[in-house]
Amino acid sequence: TAESIHAANRGENIVMIFVNNAIYGMTGGQMAPTTLIGQKTATTPYGRRVDLNGHPLEITNLMKELDGTCYVTRQAVHTPAAVRKTKAALKKAFENAIAKKGTSVVEVVSTCNTGWKLSPEKANQWMAEHMFEKYPLGDLKNN
Repeated sequence: TAESIHAANRGENIVMIFVNNAIYGMTGGQMAPTTLIGQKTATTPYGRRVDLNGHPLEITNLMKELDGTCYVTRQAVHTPAAVRKTKAALKKAFENAIAKKGTSVVEVVSTCNTGWKLSPEKANQWMAEHMFEKYPLGDLKNN
């Protein structure tokens, strides 16, 4: 997190792609910085608690405040239309880097059906019902 924030604050002409599936799925399903309050994981079997685990980290909300970022957006991949919007956001982010406009951050809200122990269809539904309230989709900064 620290290196990402400092690079973005400097306005490095790079693209940061942040996949937010609210879990560390590749390491056994542990709680991630973006795990939702009450969400169960391998390391929070009774659900994430603010008093014990802190609040979920909203990285794009932090990144949009930095002077070096030119484009900060949160997209998803749960429907074909959402995939098209995410693709367009990624294209714009790389165009910004080529044009030396500063740092672009693209958060992609995604599922982890294995870590969530849901079918792909149920995972997409759970994501739309629960994650978008905390992580609403759309552009947060577009200079």
